[in-house]
Amino acid sequence: MKIVIIGAGPAGVSAAETLRAADPAVKITMVSREPYPPYSPPVLATYFLQDDETIYWKGKDFAAQHKIEYLAPKNVVRIDPLKKIIQFDDKSETSYDRLILATGSTLYAPIKLSLAKPSASPDTGFYNFKSMTAALKIKEKIRRGEARSAVIVGAGFIGTELAIVLRELGLEVTQVEKESRVMPRLLDEDSAEIVQQILEERGIKILLNAKGTEFFGKTMAEGLTLDNGEKLFGDLMIAATGVKPNVDFLKKSGFEVNWGLLVDDNLQTNFPDIYAAGDCAEVKDLLTGKRFVHAIYINAREQGQIAARNALGEKVIYEGAHNMNSLKHLGISLIALGTRDKQEELVYSNGKDVLKKLYLNNGCLTGARLVGDIKNAGIYFTLMNRKVNVTSFKNLLLRKEFNMGYLIQNGLYPAGIMQNVV
Repeated sequence: MKIVIIGAGPAGVSAAETLRAADPAVKITMVSREPYPPYSPPVLATYFLQDDETIYWKGKDFAAQHKIEYLAPKNVVRIDPLKKIIQFDDKSETSYDRLILATGSTLYAPIKLSLAKPSASPDTGFYNFKSMTAALKIKEKIRRGEARSAVIVGAGFIGTELAIVLRELGLEVTQVEKESRVMPRLLDEDSAEIVQQILEERGIKILLNAKGTEFFGKTMAEGLTLDNGEKLFGDLMIAATGVKPNVDFLKKSGFEVNWGLLVDDNLQTNFPDIYAAGDCAEVKDLLTGKRFVHAIYINAREQGQIAARNALGEKVIYEGAHNMNSLKHLGISLIALGTRDKQEELVYSNGKDVLKKLYLNNGCLTGARLVGDIKNAGIYFTLMNRKVNVTSFKNLLLRKEFNMGYLIQNGLYPAGIMQNVV
């Protein structure tokens, strides 16, 4: 049997490892759009600062280690689910018996680029930070001394992390965010205020309630026009406005696509023998049950494993995606868990750099925002995902002495909750 995996990110790598561990004889082909061995996207920011090979988290010889046929760079343009054929833009093709789609996500930047005299060069001066290919373009420009300033459109998770990294490299950085706070999807006003203060103390200029409408320049992007008519200039023009699942090329092949690729509880698409995992798959949320694209590393890894097992003939149910994000390089710990949907809110703040908020619905944790003190994040995460009713001990949750041992000693923990605490 031949199983093809399209995508070499965390979901694709996890699927390949699972397949090989389960069946030494199965033929595995992995397809990547980029000309690199599998790398870890969460390490891209660190890779900027540390010029080493830790980004190749599984080793440059990952494919050889696992006896995988590795096709890179290869860009898939069409899949024929009936004939089980994959076609590439170089007119070549390959067949499969089972297929795992782990195509990830691509930049979503609804900002036009207007150049007075467009050149034939592929370098337009307009960059993103979604792939290693894109990141290396920025890194090389900085290395050559051609970039001393940057304008970043978007102050979400990716944009904020990139702003920190570029500032550490000595660039003057301006961040433009159309909402009224940084990281608006993840943080509430109070936690966002702490993060913004830290960013500004680092020398990052932040413009809120400002929308970028157009990158402009002569032969390359040199500036950004805001919706109020103001123009910002910089050596690097970077879009970090968000990402979308890389699924558009699948629509013409008859796949059911909403925002992401629709899958059932076995991560199977609307075609037999085709599964999806990671940023491209629209799956249910573990807490809410609503379907969404959860572009998070831990979800991609778990989905890759389950898609692989089901491709081998098992019937494994995917219980749902976790909702968790943490920001590195900020200089202060930050974790966002779950949603901000709440009937009740528990808050602790030291008035400076520690803020802890827990959100509850019907006695159960639905989310948390932790800044400066994250030591109980794992316990909150477990209580949240297991939907444990915390009413009887909710007043203890934010105490300094609170931990799992405290619950046990006081006979307050529900039976079985100690298993697999994160």
